[in-house]
Parts: sequence; C-alpha cells; structure tokens
Amino acid sequence: MRTVLILDHVLIDVVRSLREAGVSVRQLKAPRTGGPGADAILAIEVNGVRARFAADVKSRAPYPGELRGIDRKRAALASHGVPLLVVPFVSEPAGAALTGAGWSWGDEHGNFDLRAAGLVLRQRRTGSAPARGHRTLPRGSGSYAVIRTLIGLHPDDVSVGATSLASRAGVSQPRASQVLRQLHGLDLVDSAGRGRWQPRREDLLDRFLAEYEGPGGSEQYFYSLDPHVEVAVRLARTPTGGHDLAVSADVGPDLIRPWRRPSTLIVYTNGSLDTDVLGSVEATGKTDANVIVRMPADQSVFPPQRIAAEFKGASIPLADPVQMIWDLQDLGGADRAEAAGKLRQWLLDR
Repeated sequence: MRTVLILDHVLIDVVRSLREAGVSVRQLKAPRTGGPGADAILAIEVNGVRARFAADVKSRAPYPGELRGIDRKRAALASHGVPLLVVPFVSEPAGAALTGAGWSWGDEHGNFDLRAAGLVLRQRRTGSAPARGHRTLPRGSGSYAVIRTLIGLHPDDVSVGATSLASRAGVSQPRASQVLRQLHGLDLVDSAGRGRWQPRREDLLDRFLAEYEGPGGSEQYFYSLDPHVEVAVRLARTPTGGHDLAVSADVGPDLIRPWRRPSTLIVYTNGSLDTDVLGSVEATGKTDANVIVRMPADQSVFPPQRIAAEFKGASIPLADPVQMIWDLQDLGGADRAEAAGKLRQWLLDR
C-alpha cells in the first residue's frame, strides 16, 4: 500500500505542474480492462486544443535499453489515449530517449514533455533529482560496502545472513546487521527468517544511484593520445606496491558490455601511482582531461572480491559495477546512459 500511495503522489505532482503551467487538466477514471490498462486518464486542453493521455505510473524511468521491452505496454495504453509515463524523476538523456520512443512523460519535479496532435507541452525545471527530504540510505563506516555487496549478490543467492554478508563486504558482523536493519526499515531488504535477509536488488540499486554523492577524495587530470584501453592495460601490468587499483568508465563498462569506443578513462587508486605509465600529459582541468585519476575517500569503490577483465593478456582490475554505472551517469551523455542501462542489466542478471 505504501508504494501505491507514493506513486499516486507523483501523479498528483505532475497534474499540479501542468496546471501551474496554464494547462487545463481533468483526471478521469481509468477504464477497467482484462489486460494491462492505464493507471489514470488525463484530459488536457490548451488554447482550445484537446488531448487525452493514458498514464502509466512507475517507480522510476526506464533505462534506454529497456524501452523496447515496454513497447507492448505503450501499445496497450494507446487504445485509451496518448501513452504518458509518470515517474518520480526523468533526467535529460532519459527524457530524450522516452520522447524518441514515442512516450509523453512527466515527473514530480515539474519536468514534462507531452505531445499529441496539434499539441506540444515541454518544461524542464531541474536537470538532476533534488535531494530526498525523507529517510536516506545508511551512511558511515562500511555502509556503502554492505549495500554494494547486496546489490551484487548473484540472483541465485535468494537470501544472505549477516555473518556471510559481513565477510563478503569486509565489515564487522554487528555493522552488517545494523545496516540490514536500517535497509529493512526502508523496505529495501526483506526478512527471510532465521537471521537471513533477501535484498530487493533493483530497488536498492536505483536508490543508491539516486542518493550517492560520489566517491570524494582527490582527482588528477591528464590527457592521452593513446587508446584508453591501452592505458588501462599498461596500468594493469605495472606493480602497485600492494595498493588497490580499479578501472572504471568508460573502459571498464566497455570491457564487460562493449558499447562504443571509450573517450574517457577513470582510474581509482588508494596509493601512489606512477603517472609516467599513463603516457599522458597533465591537463589544466576536468574539461580538458580524458584520463582522471581518483584517490577516493569512499573505499567501497574497490570491490572486496576482485573483479577483472582480460584484455591482450592483461588482467585489468575493475571498479565496483555500481560505481561504474554511477560514473557513466556522472560523465553524462545519451550514449553513456544507454551503456549504464546495459551494465545495470548485466549486474542484475549475472
């Protein structure tokens, strides 16, 4: 019931935003059908032009790679009106992808793009989701490591105990238990009985990506003329002196799910790094760089259970997959949003 109420609230906010923009909106009762129907019907009128929209209310916007999978839903909605997707937040890349796929859309932050015959209603108030005002994910020592581990559980791991989770995440058992209880209070893990917990991995992933403020720490910027994967290979073949090294976007995701030629390389390290190995020159700032070396404050970017990709005889250590998705989204661009969707599906299915 709680989820239904939250989604109803999102629809109310979308209707309010349209009215504030001078649009006449009447919410009609959605017809009952035997198949997938609309959650609501919105009758809209602007300057004498009328249109009828069939709303589908979801907990999040689909990734570009998921759009083809919801074509059947869009076709079903079209029998009741123009298909309208209503979600808590739609980023600019996601909005462009939805519009290109034939969807009208709106979110609770006043962003919308509604199109029908003789009618175009567009508004963008914010490019990023505002911080949540309600309870957030647990933070502090070990929290992110536990959350990343839960997201990365194999789909066949139906449930996990606090002791096993603590061992996998590299934290103490009391800390793992505390984080699990907090996540349970947020409806992101379910009790499976006998001290075992079942994570709602997809919900947990989306919530983490929405709230994570980044790895923190320091950054160095470089510019390289070499292919970025070759730079990653050289780093992988260079002794680290016992320090952690992890490759992230664009190279890491491309090694897992090839998508396009990488144009940026993000490298994480918690120790000294021989920058001569990069074969790069120092850049004046982030906008001029295509190689970014980070010494993160958040050590959970380094997966406790090593993940590596083999390329040209080198074993390239990779950052936590959730971090790679976040980095793709942070770098921005519609193609990276598509790559993030592919990596997300790989993470949930692997």
